[in-house]
Amino acid sequence: MKFRNSKFEIRICRNAAGFTLIEVVVIIVMVSVFMAAIALPLINSVRESDVPEIASTAYFLALEKLEELAGQTTGSITAESKGAVSGYVDYEREVAVDDVSCNDLTTSQAGSGCRKVTVTVYHSKIPNGVSLVSLRTAY
Repeated sequence: MKFRNSKFEIRICRNAAGFTLIEVVVIIVMVSVFMAAIALPLINSVRESDVPEIASTAYFLALEKLEELAGQTTGSITAESKGAVSGYVDYEREVAVDDVSCNDLTTSQAGSGCRKVTVTVYHSKIPNGVSLVSLRTAY
């Protein structure tokens, strides 16, 4: 079938190969679902990509505190409650000091001469914090 105009000629073919509108819409929906399945894990990994850096910073802040405590005598080391770390926003540091048995580091024993010093640094993205433990003796 042909339609003629002074400038254009339009042909309508009944047996033309191609996609219908419904087929194209179905393909677009399928591609969209596939892309969403790929994009969500990617977005989550990008969102959490700063956690290793935060953990490393927390580790070095704990190590810094242990090195600071190394200059003190064993008996003068005292516990410190959780508090902000100056110069580091969103980080908190806590020092726990326990007198323990020198033979069994999990058993509390006052006056044994062994002290377990635990420095824990917290951040909102690391709820359990990063802990470093050091054993100090009075010998």
